[in-house]
Amino acid sequence: MPKVLRRWSLVLALALMVLPGARVFSDPAGGGIGGLGIHPGGIGGTGITALGVIQRFGSIYVNGQEYVLSPQTRYSVDGAAGTAKDLRLGDRVTVQAAADGQAVAQVVRVEHAVIGRVTEVQAAKRQFTILGETIQAGKMTPITVRNSNQSLPFAALKTGDVVSVSGLDQGNGHWLATEICRRYPADAAPARVPLLLRGRVDAIHPGQNTLEVGATKLKINGTLLRAIQVGQSVVVRGEYTDGKTRAESVNPSALAAQEVGNRVSLLGYLDRGTDGWTTHGVSLVESHHTLYENGDAADMQAGSMVAIEGRVQAPGVVNAERVIFSVNPMDFDLPIIPRMPVLPPMLHHPEIERPEFGPPEIEPLVERPELPDND
Repeated sequence: MPKVLRRWSLVLALALMVLPGARVFSDPAGGGIGGLGIHPGGIGGTGITALGVIQRFGSIYVNGQEYVLSPQTRYSVDGAAGTAKDLRLGDRVTVQAAADGQAVAQVVRVEHAVIGRVTEVQAAKRQFTILGETIQAGKMTPITVRNSNQSLPFAALKTGDVVSVSGLDQGNGHWLATEICRRYPADAAPARVPLLLRGRVDAIHPGQNTLEVGATKLKINGTLLRAIQVGQSVVVRGEYTDGKTRAESVNPSALAAQEVGNRVSLLGYLDRGTDGWTTHGVSLVESHHTLYENGDAADMQAGSMVAIEGRVQAPGVVNAERVIFSVNPMDFDLPIIPRMPVLPPMLHHPEIERPEFGPPEIEPLVERPELPDND
């Protein structure tokens, strides 16, 4: 390196060290802030939990963030082991990921909202009913056939069809469907088909061996109700036998946010819990640092769809750093909260010469002929 440039670099580095608040970050990957895992379109941190829907593939995108699927990624579908081939556009998933330059998915869990027989179809409203739950399909909601790439129009859904639904819980037995899969048409369904329902326990009647979840009442063995409480988020599994429902198990839903300190992105409808706002059974903690977009704190109302970015404060409790209202589940990016101080303009635009470091003041100092050349 020429001696003028080398000495100029040394002077510049020393000057930066004394600038108030100035910090220098290395970025060997050239795509983010080195050492923090914060990249454009990413969330940051060493652990990430995302609960939302698959917006697109290649790897998978959830809440606007890309999650890389690796050979080590593990998959499950409603608790059973699965593969990457089980993932469908619009599936509601929980992703556990590690961030090291990229968000690499460690676990992807597909969690259907409802599986069962269609009992009513209202084509004009794009609604249908399963187990008493009202399913609302949007115009762009994907409707597919199991084990096939075939797409169906909404009008193809008929009473008696056996379908699985991914969706977001609106409360009171209503769901916004983000993906619908017809498992069996009505005229080809076997005598025994699966039953699944997620939701919050609204009532328990031990004397009647009955459980109420959303708009659904199910008969269930009374001994299974002993570990369940009103207000708890659960998943009920069972089957239809000759057209009759039989619930065989009821278990608490796995908490989406468990690892304290993990970054979190959540997409869902707000619900009012005993201790404040919740979504998907996760408690949200607001503070004077919480940022709101497309609304403000007064818009935190039951039934509002929101995207949340924050950090796990305790198992099942998230410190909400950002709340975004009026989001489209299938097409939005979760903006990134700035986590570092704003860098001085010189670091953003190194090509701009600042007068106090310009050559006129430095040239006479470093080019004096009497200085010996040690190079």
